[in-house]
Amino acid sequence: MPTTPRQRFGNFQDWHEYVQSLADPAGNVQLNGEGLRDLRYACYKDIQALRGRPLLVYAVNFPSQLPPNAPISIDLSDVDGFTDLINSVDSSVREVDVLIHSPGGVPDATERIVRLLRARFDEVHFLVPHSAYSAATMLAMSGNTITLHPSAILGPIDPQINGVPARQIKRAFTNLQKKVAEEGQESIVVYLPLIEKYDLYVLEMCDDAEKLSKSLVKEWLKAYMLKDIQARPKNTIATKATSYMADFDKHLMHSRSLDTAKLVGFGLKIESAEQELASLLREAHILLAGTFNGLGFVKIFESPEKLSWGAQIQIIGVPRPQ
Repeated sequence: MPTTPRQRFGNFQDWHEYVQSLADPAGNVQLNGEGLRDLRYACYKDIQALRGRPLLVYAVNFPSQLPPNAPISIDLSDVDGFTDLINSVDSSVREVDVLIHSPGGVPDATERIVRLLRARFDEVHFLVPHSAYSAATMLAMSGNTITLHPSAILGPIDPQINGVPARQIKRAFTNLQKKVAEEGQESIVVYLPLIEKYDLYVLEMCDDAEKLSKSLVKEWLKAYMLKDIQARPKNTIATKATSYMADFDKHLMHSRSLDTAKLVGFGLKIESAEQELASLLREAHILLAGTFNGLGFVKIFESPEKLSWGAQIQIIGVPRPQ
């Protein structure tokens, strides 16, 4: 007996039409969490069938207008999510795909996640349907390969200190030193309010953060994506690629996209998804975005093996005074 083809979502218009089809006569829409989960699972299973390996999903609600402290960063709490994802895969399986959509987070949590994945799997392949910035790019660089949707991007890996690029903080101190040297020691009084904004140890934090980001990515590239290359060229490729990704003076903004062609030119195994995979990655992004916007989730860990959990926030409106 032929099966009915599943509903597909090729663009956001398809999603909006689906949501409107759920409206009651008064125009109210009540999204069903289980129904949305089943739509996502159907898409994930198609990706698994096409790729021939299990799929793990780590996705965050961004870019969206969320409260400043919304838990959207890669942090130590994600270790629990990735532990459950890894445990959902049969112990005999040694290869896995990880779909990631994230603005990044902290390197130490990223390092722990990489250790978890690599302790369990011989090969880890990352799929990026939309965006992987900062520490999420670092995480992707621990993969054997990275596959991007044609519209997806990776971002620079230069670290930030309290939301400010470490390189900008260091440059600000350097510029102040130059001004004082040019204008005389008495001018320090003028610039003292600017200097007092930062404790002196912040400069060391900036140096250490830059060293950590670069050293982690360089070692992961050599261990996994470039593992089949001889030692000397492997080290050269990893050094050049990492220096490019971490070069704030070149990128000028932490949120700029990296030049994928340049990364491929270095010798990294990064490719653009084609045809059916591109369609499925786009669909996964649309379904995840719809879930985030409809149910209030800000972070999701999922696999088609009936594992789905995440973080939610409740946005409370404050009435204006009369």
